[in-house]
Amino acid sequence: MTTPRLLSQTWKSDALPPRADAFRRGWLTHNPDLQYRLFDNAASRTVVADVAPEHLDAYDAMPFPVMRADVFRYAVIFRDGGMYADIDMECLRPLPKALFDLSGLLSIEAKLDPARARELGYPMPFQIANCILAARPGHAFFKAALERCFRLFSEASTCDRSDVEDITGPRMLTRLFVQGGWPGLSVAEQILLMAPLHYPDLWPLNRNMVARHHHHGTWKDMAGGVSLSRKWIERNRTINPFPAQLWQEADLFLARGRRLLPGSMP
Repeated sequence: MTTPRLLSQTWKSDALPPRADAFRRGWLTHNPDLQYRLFDNAASRTVVADVAPEHLDAYDAMPFPVMRADVFRYAVIFRDGGMYADIDMECLRPLPKALFDLSGLLSIEAKLDPARARELGYPMPFQIANCILAARPGHAFFKAALERCFRLFSEASTCDRSDVEDITGPRMLTRLFVQGGWPGLSVAEQILLMAPLHYPDLWPLNRNMVARHHHHGTWKDMAGGVSLSRKWIERNRTINPFPAQLWQEADLFLARGRRLLPGSMP
């Protein structure tokens, strides 16, 4: 089974902010055969109720809307398949047809300094994105992601904004991914679906650029300064705009990542 040509997004209502609506229209302009659905808060909750009714009380108890949005994206991909993209994701050109021949696709979100990768407990110098995902319906990785979110939330003694990425967000997803054993899952090079904002949409740098994330979300607590040393190890590392392969099977990608981070965890 392959990935349906379906794009699911979520917002608190069906009235999108102007810039988000422009991004939505961009997906459809570049991909006119793409079926599109926008889920408001009530519709998102219904998807979670369909997939994990036993966890609905925990879903309702999550203190931040972004956590429920994270859970929704794993649930809708598991239930219906297709692609999920955050509302501030911009489509730059048509999605490759071969992408939908895959059973499941994740993307590199950022290349990390080795010190930051070890600090986060990653055995590879990459973080996996949760702002854009694709899979066939029923893919085991996304069911496992759902279960991991609810388990971590139930085990957390407290939950503030600094915990979101570890409980439901990309850190949780990356740690789940690196456990391995996910047949039918591939990982896209960052340039394909997560092109950094500093990469100009100009030939030839844009040859492999299909989408980029504008990071309009305001859920993160921005209070407090960040030291230069923190910025250095947390910054997005330079990426290759011309990779030999645009995506790679999960096990091969993990093996590559471990080679790039000598002395990483087994």
